[in-house]
Amino acid sequence: MPVARMSKATILAPFEQRGELVERLYRLGALHPVDLPSLMGKEEEAGGLAGPCEVEARDLRLALSRSDFLLELLERFEEKKGGLISGFLQERVHLTYAEFLQVEKEVDLESLYRELEEVDIQIRQAESRAAEARRTIDALRRWEDLDHPLVELQELRWCEARLAVAATASYPAWAEEMEAACAYSTWEELRREGERLFLLVLVHRECLEAYQELVQKHNLEEVQFPGLEGTPREETERLRRLLEEEEAARRALEDKIREKLPLKPKLLALNDYLRNLLLKEEVQENFLRTERVVAVEGWVEESRREEVQEVLGEMGEAVEVSFNPPSEGESPPTLLVNSKRIKPAESLINLFGLPNPAETDPTPFVAPFFILFFGMCIADVGYGAVLFLATWWAQRKLDLSETARRFFRLIMYCGIAAIVVGVFTRGWFGIENDSLPSFLRFTGTLDVLMNPVPMMLICAALGLLHISLGVGIEMYDNMRQNSVWAGFCEQGTTLVMWLGLAVLALGAGVKVDAVKTAGLILLATGTAGVVFLSNISSKSILGKFFGGLYNLYGLFGGTIGDVASYLRLYALGMATVAIGSVVNRMAGMVLGIPVLGVVGLVVILAGGHLFNLLINLLSAFVHPLRLQYVEFFGKFYEDGGEPFQPFALRTSRVVIDDH
Repeated sequence: MPVARMSKATILAPFEQRGELVERLYRLGALHPVDLPSLMGKEEEAGGLAGPCEVEARDLRLALSRSDFLLELLERFEEKKGGLISGFLQERVHLTYAEFLQVEKEVDLESLYRELEEVDIQIRQAESRAAEARRTIDALRRWEDLDHPLVELQELRWCEARLAVAATASYPAWAEEMEAACAYSTWEELRREGERLFLLVLVHRECLEAYQELVQKHNLEEVQFPGLEGTPREETERLRRLLEEEEAARRALEDKIREKLPLKPKLLALNDYLRNLLLKEEVQENFLRTERVVAVEGWVEESRREEVQEVLGEMGEAVEVSFNPPSEGESPPTLLVNSKRIKPAESLINLFGLPNPAETDPTPFVAPFFILFFGMCIADVGYGAVLFLATWWAQRKLDLSETARRFFRLIMYCGIAAIVVGVFTRGWFGIENDSLPSFLRFTGTLDVLMNPVPMMLICAALGLLHISLGVGIEMYDNMRQNSVWAGFCEQGTTLVMWLGLAVLALGAGVKVDAVKTAGLILLATGTAGVVFLSNISSKSILGKFFGGLYNLYGLFGGTIGDVASYLRLYALGMATVAIGSVVNRMAGMVLGIPVLGVVGLVVILAGGHLFNLLINLLSAFVHPLRLQYVEFFGKFYEDGGEPFQPFALRTSRVVIDDH
């Protein structure tokens, strides 16, 4: 079915009613605004309006940035919940709409921000002092053999005390030159650490210049400890006490922040509330105004035109609302409209890119094939049941966003498909058919390990059906947008050819000559149609013919490659069954070990089958998705649609229960 049809709404209202207009549009949630100020350079489109509405939202942006800061600060010191699932779930706040509107009055944002900002500054200062103390302690560790107070080294009368680090390789040359150039200087080797020597050098003041030249020449590293007075050992002990004090002060400050954690739900709600207030201000940047009139333009679903007309009509006769279809060259936003059961598959479309508004919504066709292909990749009743139960439980017990809920529902459907396919392929946690209870042994089922040909033929047939459906959708779009004749010539002839091939294969299978004859006739008709009609856009007869031959060559070559991609469904399903069978055999081998055999059996079965399910889940998701995006969409799909984003209530962490 096509995507939702859109109409362009144009709204004119008295400027003094701008606030009421914004509020009504916000509550309606039906208008996707158009940026009217971009039309300012086009007088005929702008209708002579003076200019855009001026918006003053600086205070709102400031308040929003402060609420972002507070939430980030609280989350930094919040105790993280353990568990794999908790790590993927965001905290959400449930409110009624009336409670949501009152949240600004429940939090004194300004005073809370001032208080916690000061605490955060103090924490950062304490951390900075502690880090500096650690660096100094680490540096002093190499000078612990120096028994002189550091302050005394700075008070010498005839010489200066320098702490230096020299490389052992260059030290002899430096010492020799020092003796020659600085006769009244002396030094002591305090410590040797690897390839480095730690020196205390007493340099006569008359030799300072010569000493500095030798330091640079031999790449000595001079070390200073400004502000330290005692010996290195004394200073180290003092700094360690200081470090403990800073750590205690930091923990006390962090406790002050943790005391505010009960306010986090209200801050989450306030953050969303402020974002919606800002949204109401920023949407007005899309409006145009004169001294007396404000103009709004946007896209509305055709099904909601009357609702918009009625709600805005309550503002009085001075408000004028008109609707027009998209003009030539205009591209309205794309909105997918599907039933509740199919809607989960819209996430697959969004992942690829929304269709052009002139295209057909592929969701109803993607959903069944993706679910079936996923089930064929898992092909096990046990694994399918685990998927079904896990996703069913998650939907019922976890506080999921609507997007996450739809995704889990889609995987739940895939679990059901895996169960159904597993029944027909004898997939029961990899248990061999002979070991199954008698009531689970079905005659006529497919043995993917011992007899792969039937399953491979099924995969190929499904692939041809899937590709043909894509060609059929393109034919429908071509007929709808251009002409019935163009659709039949360009895509219909291909479908006739594939139909003939399918009927011919059916006739060969059932060994009925009449069916084979019908298949040959359809195949010949479709082939001739492709050769003589598929290139009707060419003006010359030779161009039509040779272009048709090229199309025929491309169809057979391309389709064989496309259908071969579907055989991988069999390979992935076989891998799931084979690995499951290997896990069972490994578990059986350890069962005979005394005492530990049962434990080993449970560990290998649980761990092995969980590993098998997890590694095949990725393949079962990615390959069917690739078949949709490459083989199926390649036959008809044109993306590039702009998402339909109506001006409406938007929340990220708040759930409005009655909205």
